[in-house]
Amino acid sequence: MTPTTTRRLTAVAALVLAGSLLAGCGDDDDVAAVSGEAAPVTDAADTTDTTEAEEPAGELEVTDAWARTSPAVATAGAAYLDITNGSETDDVLLSASVDATVAARVELHETTAVEDDGDAGMGEGMGGEDGEGTTDTSMAGAPMMQMQPVEDIPVPAGETVSLEPGGLHIMMLDLVEPLEVGTTIELTLTFEQAGDVVVTAEVRDMAP
Repeated sequence: MTPTTTRRLTAVAALVLAGSLLAGCGDDDDVAAVSGEAAPVTDAADTTDTTEAEEPAGELEVTDAWARTSPAVATAGAAYLDITNGSETDDVLLSASVDATVAARVELHETTAVEDDGDAGMGEGMGGEDGEGTTDTSMAGAPMMQMQPVEDIPVPAGETVSLEPGGLHIMMLDLVEPLEVGTTIELTLTFEQAGDVVVTAEVRDMAP
């Protein structure tokens, strides 16, 4: 073996030894530099959390809206619906409204049972300035159903409040004309937190 060949082998051995030492104690960039391969690029600013994100809180939703003309007074009508508060914040239904071509005014109402003292005769108590009031159900001494306005309707977080016949409902007073079955009306509901929510109510003879 010639001296020149010996020197070349010695130089190669030294390079191999240096690469091994660097690979054993260096980082990925150092190893890549020795091997001649490009080091993987890592974005130091990429701190994306791969943990599954929490689902956002739900919102307030109004469903199953329907309406009917009052069976007692044709100039008044009632609307019913379900309000589901899927958020984490309590809300309140403050008011409701319809277009002036439907009714002159709208109120939030509640129907409650009252004891008849026996003095009211059949059909008495149905008057009042709104054409509402109490309705005698059958005979003296039997409970009567009385409708009366309420200032607002609370809708607690995570709960569903149903406006239905015999309970809470929306009363449309001084109807321009009786509500016709098969038609629809738009109701604007104003909530303390959710603001205005517009729903379409179908006029029906009975609940859907």
